[in-house]
Amino acid sequence: MYTLETERLILRPFDKDDIAFLDYLHSDAEVTRYTSGRTRSHAENVAYIITMLDLYTRDIGHLLVLRKSDNMPVGRCGLFTFYGINDGERDWYYFTGPQSVRKPGEIFELIELGYSFARDYWGQGYATEAATVVRDYAFEHLGYESLSSLVIKENTASIRVAQKMGADKAINCMLNERPALNLIQKKTS
Repeated sequence: MYTLETERLILRPFDKDDIAFLDYLHSDAEVTRYTSGRTRSHAENVAYIITMLDLYTRDIGHLLVLRKSDNMPVGRCGLFTFYGINDGERDWYYFTGPQSVRKPGEIFELIELGYSFARDYWGQGYATEAATVVRDYAFEHLGYESLSSLVIKENTASIRVAQKMGADKAINCMLNERPALNLIQKKTS
């Protein structure tokens, strides 16, 4: 698995010692409002790290985002798997594996560029900075031609991040039973 750097940030794979930060990040209902929709337990955060370690074998997974100036963890960002179906009208996506898909139909996988940051670090440009370096790495080194960011429609801050990064197509969809947008950005030559 890779480590990425920007001017202000280091993005590195999670390890088991990062559980305290995840317990902090995922215990804030404002942070999880547009992701899981609820806070997560310690056991769920341990399972999250185990999932990331598995995803790293595929060169995907969220990375821990650290601020370079003091090595402080500020968030997570990376590529993650969502599973979905199309009901003839729209795509329905779920993040906890193919077993979580609640609608009938042929299940497909979508690799999504996602991010989540501790509330103390909102509004400082970290999400855009981190997501941009992950996007560039995915295009240049992993061979992706396009990437999606699935964003609950009410999450205007994350929509702005995707737009700043070049998402120029927004498709209505459902994410964990909530109205959302699939914001797509394509690789430019």
